[in-house]
Amino acid sequence: MNDLTRQLKERFGFSAFRPGQDEVIRAVLAGRDVMAVMPTGQGKSLCYQLPATILPGLTLVISPLIALMQDQVTAMKQRKIAVAAFHSGLTGLEKSLVLEDLQQRRVQLLYLAPERMQHEGFLRLLRTLWVSLLVVDEAHCISQWGHDFRPDYLKIGRLRQELTNPPCLALTATATARVQTDVCRRLSLQDPFRLVAGFRRKNLAFSVHHCQNFRDKLDRVDRLVRETGTGTILIYGATRRTVEEVAEWLEQSHPTVGYYHAGLSDDARRLVHQDFRRGAIRILVATNAFGMGIDKPDVRLVVHFDIPGSVEAYYQEAGRAGRDGLPAACVLLFHERDVATQEYFISQASKDSDGAERAGRMTTLLQELLGYVSAATCRQLAILEYFSDQAEIALGRCGFCDRCVTPARQPSRKVVPQGPVIAQAILDTVAWCGGRFGLGRIVDILRGSRSKVLAAYGVADCPTYGVCGTETKLSVTGHVKAMVSSGYLRIEGVEYPTLELTSTGREVLQGLRPVELEQRADTSSRGPGQKPRRLDAVPTAAPMTLPPDRQLVERLRQLRSELAEEEGVAPFLIFHDKTLKAIAGSKPDSRAALLEIPGIGEMKVERYGRRVLAVINEAL
Repeated sequence: MNDLTRQLKERFGFSAFRPGQDEVIRAVLAGRDVMAVMPTGQGKSLCYQLPATILPGLTLVISPLIALMQDQVTAMKQRKIAVAAFHSGLTGLEKSLVLEDLQQRRVQLLYLAPERMQHEGFLRLLRTLWVSLLVVDEAHCISQWGHDFRPDYLKIGRLRQELTNPPCLALTATATARVQTDVCRRLSLQDPFRLVAGFRRKNLAFSVHHCQNFRDKLDRVDRLVRETGTGTILIYGATRRTVEEVAEWLEQSHPTVGYYHAGLSDDARRLVHQDFRRGAIRILVATNAFGMGIDKPDVRLVVHFDIPGSVEAYYQEAGRAGRDGLPAACVLLFHERDVATQEYFISQASKDSDGAERAGRMTTLLQELLGYVSAATCRQLAILEYFSDQAEIALGRCGFCDRCVTPARQPSRKVVPQGPVIAQAILDTVAWCGGRFGLGRIVDILRGSRSKVLAAYGVADCPTYGVCGTETKLSVTGHVKAMVSSGYLRIEGVEYPTLELTSTGREVLQGLRPVELEQRADTSSRGPGQKPRRLDAVPTAAPMTLPPDRQLVERLRQLRSELAEEEGVAPFLIFHDKTLKAIAGSKPDSRAALLEIPGIGEMKVERYGRRVLAVINEAL
């Protein structure tokens, strides 16, 4: 038994290290900077707690949640480790005692809330101490690409400089390659030892349930709770209102239900957290304010009542399940209106000083999450591919998620690689209208109606205005109805029904899936004895034979942004990413050649063709 293993057993009661722990600890003790991505339940805390008992001086841990600090301090004191925490939740007397212990060099391990870095008096004290290791827990919070970015974390880089650059250990459970790179840059990690432990959770069964409405979600939650015989249950909601409504609903038929969100007082949140830990609350409904650092081993079910804003957020919250290694379920409930909630959060973020940039990042993260929702393959594989965990990907499907147990049903559909032109135009039109018009006016816009009523709405500025000008009204109506029956559009309202995109329709516009159309068309658009007219029979471009020129794609994206700004519309209403890639792959040299590109009709060639061709010519 080596010294580290002996220390592990004597101080912490473990006989062996979990995968990755030994490597990280040895790198820390060697004085190296470390970037460690270790999934929830893998024992990240031990990677600095054990070194703190060996290293001289002070191990300083920046931690974002008071609840996490309290848990860790309690556990360390039981192991006779000189530990303290300094945060806003302490009384004046408690703060004084911590400061005295620090001045007397009686603390080995100090947990510090990030906002304390703003207090100059406390910083002066830290400068007098020997900080042998700086730990940044939940390090994704320092990256604006992280799912829980916190501005206070940006000050850690300066703090490290003021402490004369002690070795730094950055820890997180969820970080893509871009987040890892951002963290290393912001913390100025020098030649860091990097470890990415396996993201596969062999005991978790992931699934996505598509729901009809809010009541359907409530019924499913009730059913899931009843099917979960033992252990505790976590249910995440996107808003405080949802959290309270779900908790109230469950209280009618289930005992020991609690809820948690940032609107509660500090004392109330502390009490809920304590009750959940000791088992007085079996079912907890919470926003994302609850979860980071929560270590309760017997969570048998995690339900996301609403979709979160990113795959990282989902994986971290779902990862609260089954930390004892026993089977557990992670269920995401989805309805199209969930997207609107996240889009509201994005619109609020856009009002900040750096709003446009932040909103763009949030939009990208949301699109990636919607990709997970619509994934036709194994759910675990989808997560592993997102985090680029190649070693775990090689192990194949999990065998027990909803996609593995019941593969995605394949109805009688024809998949068209690039999407029919008319179907794409219909989606573009409905998106541009933003839920203002019903079927009749959507058809009129597509056919280029010169109605004075429509003109008053400025529909001539719609990029798809008149693209179906040669089609009959009956024919275009049939196309739109078929898009409804295929699940890309839905009808909202009774007295004044309007057309809106479904989540599937949004995914097509975001380039997350191809257009798939039912092989049958609406019977109202054909005469007696006629064969069904198929939307998927609309001519599409020949398959792309060359890979897209990346530099040309980027230049086309710049042009698209310029056009979108000039016309005051979203970029995807000009051209979609797949269209840009198709252009960059085929490099058309004429307007006629542009018309062969999926997603480009006569109207778009007329409006943008000259400038697109100019960009292509410059690249040749």
